[in-house]
Amino acid sequence: MAKINWWRAPETRSACLLGVGLLVIFGVSEAVLWWLADTSPVPFVVLFIVAAILTGLWIIRWSRRTMAGLQQASDQLAAARHGQANYAIALNDEGLFSQLNNQVYHYVRQTEALRSDLQRDRDQLSQAITDIAHQLRTPIATIGNLSELLAADNVPLTKAELIRQNDRLAQLVAQLILLARIDTHTLSQQKQPILVDTLLKSSLNPLLPLISDKNLKIAWQVPATLQVQVNPDLFREAVINVLKNASEHAPAGSTLTIAAAETPMAVTISFTNQGPAIAPTDLPRLFDRFYRGVHSDPNNIGIGLAIAAGIAQASDGHLQAANTTAGVTFTFSLYK
Repeated sequence: MAKINWWRAPETRSACLLGVGLLVIFGVSEAVLWWLADTSPVPFVVLFIVAAILTGLWIIRWSRRTMAGLQQASDQLAAARHGQANYAIALNDEGLFSQLNNQVYHYVRQTEALRSDLQRDRDQLSQAITDIAHQLRTPIATIGNLSELLAADNVPLTKAELIRQNDRLAQLVAQLILLARIDTHTLSQQKQPILVDTLLKSSLNPLLPLISDKNLKIAWQVPATLQVQVNPDLFREAVINVLKNASEHAPAGSTLTIAAAETPMAVTISFTNQGPAIAPTDLPRLFDRFYRGVHSDPNNIGIGLAIAAGIAQASDGHLQAANTTAGVTFTFSLYK
């Protein structure tokens, strides 16, 4: 602890002046009593000295405790500034500095949380840059190779492949931008009520060719009047990603069940296919970005479910997957 000049420090000067004032009053009182009693002054002098010592000790003890409390708060702030905060809230008491210590505690915890979030965002940004470079490299290289192979006799074939790769590249860029918005918590929060029936039917439209090609049957179990409070455009993107995954892994000619229900706490939306069960090793990592499961298509990018889970979280809900007796079920839970 730093040395303090008690006579100059504002926090201790008043206490020192109070002690001196008490000693002066006590000394004057003793002098008056001695003069009135007309006895030996020795007992009065001894009593004055004892009182002076006790007063001095009390002032020193009080000042040290006061400065120790201030120093503790100062040390905590200094430790928090250097990322070494270890605040023991249990050591706080109900003294004069209780409120100050509580405020320091909350500041330290908030600072640690912000520092942790900043480091996490930096790590995610670094990983995202690496992943983006890796994912873009393949279609760009393919387009370059196809351009070199262009010849008069194979222009239609090569042109079709170029268009396909270009569409894939555009889709990848759009998904990566959406993933970046999820990471930086900049998704639009403009929610509005919408019928679940309307939302799900509009999400099905882009997938009708895939559903038709696989001859899938749709079992519709959605109440016509059920509503949710979401950003329709954003949540539709999440639903499309999940529906696409469920449709791709559904056996041809099987049934895809789309259901919705309301509980006292949430609105649930589920998609169940009759496809193979998700491998136990895949389930914990199913919503990790760029993760490809055992049954994944080689052309699968691996970010669709990660985007859907991020949008669900931004919509005050969550997305989960489970193996059931009927197949695999994805469930959105949107809390009220």
